[in-house]
Amino acid sequence: MEGRYAIVRDVPDTYPKCIRTNKSEEIDVELAKKQHRMYCETLTNLGLKVIKIPADERYPDCCFVEDTAIVVGNKAIISNMGAPSRAGEEKKVKELLAKYKKIFEITPPATIDGGDVLKIDKNIYIALSERTNEFAIQQMKNFLSKDSYKIIPVKIKGILHLKSVCNRIGNDYVLLAKGYFDDEIFSGYKKIVTPKEETYAANCLSINKKVLIAEGYPHTKKLIEREGFDVIEMNVSEFKKGDGGLTCLSIIF
Repeated sequence: MEGRYAIVRDVPDTYPKCIRTNKSEEIDVELAKKQHRMYCETLTNLGLKVIKIPADERYPDCCFVEDTAIVVGNKAIISNMGAPSRAGEEKKVKELLAKYKKIFEITPPATIDGGDVLKIDKNIYIALSERTNEFAIQQMKNFLSKDSYKIIPVKIKGILHLKSVCNRIGNDYVLLAKGYFDDEIFSGYKKIVTPKEETYAANCLSINKKVLIAEGYPHTKKLIEREGFDVIEMNVSEFKKGDGGLTCLSIIF
């Protein structure tokens, strides 16, 4: 992913109250904040201008800023997120993006999370998930009808978001975990498949010819490096506990 800017949002003290499937592991909020700082420093070192929005304690999930908006060309499409408790997170993001992009908004009954939207060239893959529905896909088509983009719906199962298990890493390569959707939709791309036990590593972030992956997934790291990519490992243990990952923490444009 080529980009100039990265919008991020600080980790709130209420983050341990975020929506998550496994509540047995205690979240260390101070460690999460440290990991977030390292994430921001890495984005800066990779040439992005990091724009920070302060945390809002009313929204435990607000550090997962990716879900609040989808940027496509000169347009910013503001989400109506699928989790009711997150309604309102998008307001500050909308104010900020309005300085850079033309604003469009997803409206009910449509719901969409940015984590369900994967852009690859002129293809935009949108998951049908617990958070994103067909009404949102139709609104996305309407917003982008004059922009030569192809909207491709993707039915996913057993996972929160499409980008939890699939991301582009550059040079026509896609990193994915099998079993969550029909990966034949990426038949025109070269695929790197994570080992089953390293599914979480598929939530990677490609920035200006570098590939960021979560720390602790050595087999996936080797598979990516074997194809000629430079890999940067990052400790995101506290965000994994909150069902989030590397893509979730920024909006890059």
